[in-house]
Amino acid sequence: MTQSSAGLTVQSLACARGRRVLFEQLDMTLMPGQAVRVTGDNGRGKTTLLRTLAGLRLPHAGRVCWAGRDVHTEDAFADGDLLYLGHENALNPDLTAVENLTALRALHGCRGDIRAGLQRFGVEATADRPCRTLSAGQRRRSALARLCLDGARLWLLDEPAAALDAAARQVLGDVIGAHVAAGGLALFTTHEALEIPQTPVRSLTL
Repeated sequence: MTQSSAGLTVQSLACARGRRVLFEQLDMTLMPGQAVRVTGDNGRGKTTLLRTLAGLRLPHAGRVCWAGRDVHTEDAFADGDLLYLGHENALNPDLTAVENLTALRALHGCRGDIRAGLQRFGVEATADRPCRTLSAGQRRRSALARLCLDGARLWLLDEPAAALDAAARQVLGDVIGAHVAAGGLALFTTHEALEIPQTPVRSLTL
């Protein structure tokens, strides 16, 4: 595998919402051990970009390739390659955080200590309560605990710091930094201050 095919490559990408083009001619390469912060005003296409990179939305033009394979025309992502966390937490409100993460772990074939992940994000005390009873910050931290389940090389995180206090944002920054330092790839959007210690983070503004 050549270096250019080892990561995520974006070529002349354009995304649209309805008939309105949000952005175009976007070129980017994200390699193992790298992180990118995506910024821009509301409505500029940050969420659309992440969903397109994850293969969940077709581009208006251009290509997105993972390990040299087009994510929209080929089975590019192998099991465990991709972790996509949208701005919604994707938690079943009637299940506990432990039950939600157990289901996700089984679905994606990853490992990791669920309760240790919840403890890392400071929500171990609410781990066995239905998620509908949790605050917005507790739900977000419960969802972020899935980052502590190993396996995925590419993290695409849409506003991961939303509803987090300063202490939880620091934990999130540390977790992303450790992932990148271990050779992972991370691309995330954020409006909140989010420091990634000892990790060079490129900026992409839409």
